[in-house]
Amino acid sequence: KTMNDTKPQSKATIPLRVTCYGSSSPRTPSNCLNEAYNLGKILAERGHTCVNGGGAKGCMASMNDGASEHHGHIVGVIHTKWVVDGDDHDVFKGGKNQLVVAGGNDLQERKKL
Repeated sequence: KTMNDTKPQSKATIPLRVTCYGSSSPRTPSNCLNEAYNLGKILAERGHTCVNGGGAKGCMASMNDGASEHHGHIVGVIHTKWVVDGDDHDVFKGGKNQLVVAGGNDLQERKKL
């Protein structure tokens, strides 16, 4: 049984900020993309905030699409070395969701956020 078989979720009593990191590769297999989308959908339906690496491709993008299309809130935390002009994900445009850009010489600053 996959997450595709689940019924719409009711809102959680206490909304959480759930951190989920996944692939950002355009070569991610479709079954992984589908499950990531469904995870984003469930988080949104339950009223949780989806926190991830803010990727525009792969599982992170699919999870963001699932959350966004079901009116969820998303916080992306990305390092400056992965920010490319014009390659940001549409869910972070328009101000509804938040994209946090971390600096530093390594990923430690990102992990602190």
